[in-house]
Amino acid sequence: MVPALGWGGAQVFCIQMCNALANYPGYEVTLVSMYHHKPDRHLPLDMLDKRVKFVTLGKKRGPDPRIFGRIYRLLKDIAPDVVHTHLHSGYYCFYAYRKLKELTFRKIHTFHNLVKMDAPWYGRKAYQYFFGKGIIQAVSISDEVHKSALEEYKGCPIIQINNGSDPVKPSAQFSTAAAAIAALKPTPATKVLINVARISKQKNQQLLQDCLKTLEAEKQDVIAIILGECAVGDEKIYENLLASKPGNVHFLGKVPNVSDYLLNSDAFVLTSIFEGLPISLLEALSAGVVPVCTPVGGLINIVKPNIGFLSADVSYETYLAALKAWLQDDEAHIKQLQENGKALYEALFSMNTCAAAYNKLYIA
Repeated sequence: MVPALGWGGAQVFCIQMCNALANYPGYEVTLVSMYHHKPDRHLPLDMLDKRVKFVTLGKKRGPDPRIFGRIYRLLKDIAPDVVHTHLHSGYYCFYAYRKLKELTFRKIHTFHNLVKMDAPWYGRKAYQYFFGKGIIQAVSISDEVHKSALEEYKGCPIIQINNGSDPVKPSAQFSTAAAAIAALKPTPATKVLINVARISKQKNQQLLQDCLKTLEAEKQDVIAIILGECAVGDEKIYENLLASKPGNVHFLGKVPNVSDYLLNSDAFVLTSIFEGLPISLLEALSAGVVPVCTPVGGLINIVKPNIGFLSADVSYETYLAALKAWLQDDEAHIKQLQENGKALYEALFSMNTCAAAYNKLYIA
C-alpha cells in the first residue's frame, strides 16, 4: 500500500517489487493506492505486471476520516496473508489493524527515508506502540536509515533489507533520448551529469546549479540534466532555479524513459540534504554511471572511493571539489568505477535479491 503512485523512487520500488512478487508461485499481489490514480501526475500503470491487481481508495487531500473505513473494508474483503505499507500509508492502517484482530495477517512497514521524515510525530508515537508490541514489523532500507530507526524506536525489533531495483535497460525511445541529449551538448566531448529527482528542498538542486555556474565560468565542458517535476509546495524553489540557472543546466521535467537518459550520461549526481537509499542511485549503478553525491543517508554506505565520488559535506566548496575530482579523473579509473558499481548492484541491490529477502520475511 502506498499513498499514491507519484513520480518518486519509493513508488517505483513498490511497482517493481509487486512485479517481482507476482512471479512467485502462489502469490496474488494487490497494489493499493490511497488516492485515486491521475495519469497526468502519477506513474503510468503500464509499468505494472498484468498479474498485479491495482486498487484505489479515493482519499481526499488533507484530513479525510473516510479513508480509515475504506482501508478496513478492503482488508476485510481481501483477507490478505501480508499487508506491506510504504511511506505515509502505514499509520492510516492502524484503525484496521486494531479492528481486524480475527485476521492473522503479517503487517510490514518499510522506512524509505530517515524515520523522522517517514512520519509526523503523532505517526511515530503510534508506530512506537505497534512496533513495540510486535503488531507491525518495521524494515529499514539502508545502514543509515536503520541507525535512525533504532534511535527513534528504542527497544523495538527492526530489521534491515536493502532497497533493490530492476536493472536499467534501453527502451524503444533510446535513440530519441540520445538525440535530445546530443542537441544540448556544446561539443561531442561534453560530459553529461544526470540528476533524477523531484525539484524540492530535500533534493537541493540549488547546490548543483551553483557548482555548474562555477564550472561554466571556468569553461569546463560539462552540462547537467535534471529530470523531475516540481514537488507540491516547492514551486518557488523551481521558479528561483529557473530564474538563476546557468546555460549548462537543463530542466527536462519528468520523462517515462529515465533509463535511456541514464544510459546516455557520464555521471549521476545527487545533492540532497537527506536521503534513504534512492532507487535512482541503484539504477545508475546498474547502468554503469558513476555517482557524485553528497554524504547523506544510504549514499554514505554505497558511494565509497571504489564506486564514485562523495563530497565531504553538503556545502558548495566540497561538492564542487567532488565534481572536479570526477572531471579530472583518468579514463581507466572511471571505467573501473563503472564496473565496480555494476558488480555492487548485482551482488546487493538487484530487485531479485530484494524480493527474495522480503519473501522470506513474509513467510517467516
